[in-house]
Order: sequence, then structure tokens, then C-alpha cells
Amino acid sequence: MQKHVKTGLASLAIGVFFIYWAQTHSPKSLRKVIGNAFSGSYTMSETSYYICLGIGIVIGVYGILKLIKKV
Repeated sequence: MQKHVKTGLASLAIGVFFIYWAQTHSPKSLRKVIGNAFSGSYTMSETSYYICLGIGIVIGVYGILKLIKKV
């Protein structure tokens, strides 16, 4: 497998993880906030939520671009 394909897949996986993490700790959904309180997890602040989503989107798009072509 070529190096840019490996890098693209790794970047895409990391980006998807950041987006998943932000969605599961979202301050937007009352149901998730209550669920996180009972499960012992935490809810992100709104600023952290948007930063995490932004990072995930940027890394994910970079990974897709690496898969499509050499960047």
C-alpha cells in the first residue's frame, strides 16, 4: 500500500473519531446531557464542542484529499 493511502486512511479515522467524540459529549442534546450525568461521563462546553468538530472535519477532509491524490 502506498504511503499517501496509509496516511489518508489514518487521518480519516482520526477525523471521524474526533467528530464521534464531539457528538457523544454534545452540549446540544438534553437527552445526552442527562445520559452523560448518569453514566459518569461529562458534557463538553459549547466552545470545546465546536473546536472538536472543527478539528475532526479538517483532519477528515485532509484524509480524503490524501486518498484521492497526493497532497
